Order: sequence, then C-alpha cells, then structure tokens
Amino acid sequence: MSIEKNNKVTVVTEENFMECMREYDAYYWKKCNKGSVSLTLNRYVNSKNFLKHLDDMKNKLSDYNQSYAMIFSEDYDDPYDESYFGENVICFFSSLGYDDVEDIIGYEEFYKYLVPACEFYVERRHPEHKEIVEQKLKEIREAYGLK
Repeated sequence: MSIEKNNKVTVVTEENFMECMREYDAYYWKKCNKGSVSLTLNRYVNSKNFLKHLDDMKNKLSDYNQSYAMIFSEDYDDPYDESYFGENVICFFSSLGYDDVEDIIGYEEFYKYLVPACEFYVERRHPEHKEIVEQKLKEIREAYGLK
C-alpha cells in the first residue's frame, strides 16, 4: 500500500485511509494526548468533509456515530437529564471495539487541539485551503467567545 504524494501532500483514498490515519497520529499525538479528541479530529481531517466539519463546529452542531462522536453541551440543556455533562463543553467519544473512551473539554482547550489538526490538514492534505481554514478558525473563536 502506498500513499499518493504531491510534494509533501497526501491524497487520502480508500486504499490508504489507515496509513493516512497513522500519519496524522504520528504528527498529532504529541500535541493532544486525549484519545477520543484525537481520534475524532483524525477522522475529520482525513475525510472529504473537513471544511463542513469546521462549519458544524462553529455552529456547535454535534456529530456522532457508533465509532466516534463530538457532542456539544447545547444538545443537553437540562442539568437533570442523565445525559447532561456540563455547560459550554464538548464531549468526545470513541469506541475502539474493546473500550469506550470519553473526554469532556471546554472550548478553550478544544480550540488548542483544533489548531494543530487544522495545521496538519493544510500542510499535509490541502494547502490550497489555507485561507479558508484560517477564516473558519477565526469564526470558531468568535462563536465560542474566545480571545
């Protein structure tokens, strides 16, 4: 299995998806050691929908499936709901088949982890999206009230 390269940019295909995920892990794990956050962002960065995911993050739209999830606290506004996990936080969930992992982090910490994921995306996947990603990061900061 080989990765199609254009300079240092990797084109993600079905055939090299797992190798691309490992490439991301090698880059990103030093910056974020929260398993479910890393796994979810890895899936997003290596998908064809990363820019849409950034828009969803800005709008605090949750995303979940059986393997991983990013759930915003705005989905659960009743503190008496058994699923409630706090205010102004994001719950990341990953199921590795043998173990379920959950990380709940605030917006500031999330943004700290999102920036290197975006850097990886621009450097290794889509350098042509640099200005778009920078604009979306700015919009996310504003939407979350971060300075």
